[in-house]
Amino acid sequence: MTKLSYTVLSLYKFFEIKKVFNFKNKINHIFNNIDVKGIILVAPEGININISVIDKDYKNIEIRLKEIFDFEIIDIKKTKEKKHIFRKFKIKIKKEILTTRNINKTSPLTQVGQYIQADEWNDFIGQSDTVLIDMRNNYEVEVGTFNNAINPKCNNFTDLLNWLSTDLMNIKNIKKKKIAMFCTGGIRCEKATSFLLNIGKSNVYHLKGGILKYLEKQKNNKEKPWKGECFVFDNRVSLNDSLKIGSYSLCHACRMPLTSEDKKHSKYIEGESCHLCYSTKTEEQKKRYRMRNSQLKRKELL
Repeated sequence: MTKLSYTVLSLYKFFEIKKVFNFKNKINHIFNNIDVKGIILVAPEGININISVIDKDYKNIEIRLKEIFDFEIIDIKKTKEKKHIFRKFKIKIKKEILTTRNINKTSPLTQVGQYIQADEWNDFIGQSDTVLIDMRNNYEVEVGTFNNAINPKCNNFTDLLNWLSTDLMNIKNIKKKKIAMFCTGGIRCEKATSFLLNIGKSNVYHLKGGILKYLEKQKNNKEKPWKGECFVFDNRVSLNDSLKIGSYSLCHACRMPLTSEDKKHSKYIEGESCHLCYSTKTEEQKKRYRMRNSQLKRKELL
């Protein structure tokens, strides 16, 4: 029996979609009768795609996506895996492909910060007049980040934007500094740099393609200023600096990343709780998590 291999495809694009339901139907038609899992978000401001497909279908999907877009898809991030990394396939219509909760000063359709390519990033962030900011959630930063990056210690994107308009502006001589931002794939920095420009900050830059593109381009550089692993929002949980599955696993109760040491904690129960959430979950919730974990294990055996 031939073993299947899979391509993980990630891309986003901010562009105006006037008829989102029609656009969703076009996307859905592409994936009819194809073994695909993951999620696609469609909104008036653009599209965000994170899926895994069998290798033999990938080229056809890329061609058909280009046919329905009015732009050339040039920033696709791809990795190879031995199985699907998502459980289901969904196409959802949203108000935004990245939620800002009514913060109206983000307009990536009209302006964003200046891009820094992956092969130029190390030199750029090494400059003394550059302030480096990690635009991800706190639990993502703790898994891995760039040397000397500021961690705003927020746990949602709206709080990160609020941090930019308050705490960032209190940094000494910030008006004279260049601000360099990064995130997993680049989408959060599109909105974050747009936000800063709209509130009057200049000299705003961001890593083109995010951490994933950087690690792809810099995988042979043993001196790169990246430390740790990169958290990802799928079944892999984290990727090492060679873009292979990392060492972290996920607590299925609170969805926080766990190290092997965390799983030795007395409060860790597989599929039910970890030391971070044990005291916050009710017995009813824990029972529900146990049942879900049993169901998932049975599916894995099929």
